[in-house]
Amino acid sequence: MRTKGFTLIELLIVVAIIGIIASIAIPNLMIALQKSRQKVTMGDLKSVGIGIESYITDWTVAPTSNPTLDGVTWFEPFYIKVCPKHDGWGHRFGYVPGTTAAPDDYSIWSGGRGGPQVPVGNPTIPVPAQYICRVLLDFTNDICFSDGYFTVGPDTKR
Repeated sequence: MRTKGFTLIELLIVVAIIGIIASIAIPNLMIALQKSRQKVTMGDLKSVGIGIESYITDWTVAPTSNPTLDGVTWFEPFYIKVCPKHDGWGHRFGYVPGTTAAPDDYSIWSGGRGGPQVPVGNPTIPVPAQYICRVLLDFTNDICFSDGYFTVGPDTKR
């Protein structure tokens, strides 16, 4: 009497193949998810920066605000319809307005996946740097948009 079905060896081989494929695909999926959050964050920073540039064009100084962009009545809906206040990871954006010496300077930043690495309200902006994101740990770096361009952020030209 012959019964049709799979042997235990055949089932183990299929499970092993599925495990190998999953071990290759899951890290790449995680990096793709972090990269999409990073791109959303960079797009939001640029949108807020363009709105601030418009404000500077009208008023010749960068807007003064609390360091988390809360209560941005000076900004919505005149310069941007809805001002994003959180990055792709759910952390609040930081904002530093211009100083007396440079009233039209500003910086907006995200702490990346790790959260705010630059203390909120600290006028010290990170040292300008571009970095490459290849592994999950690379997404914990800051992203900073200052005076119309990214001063700290991933190298997007590669």
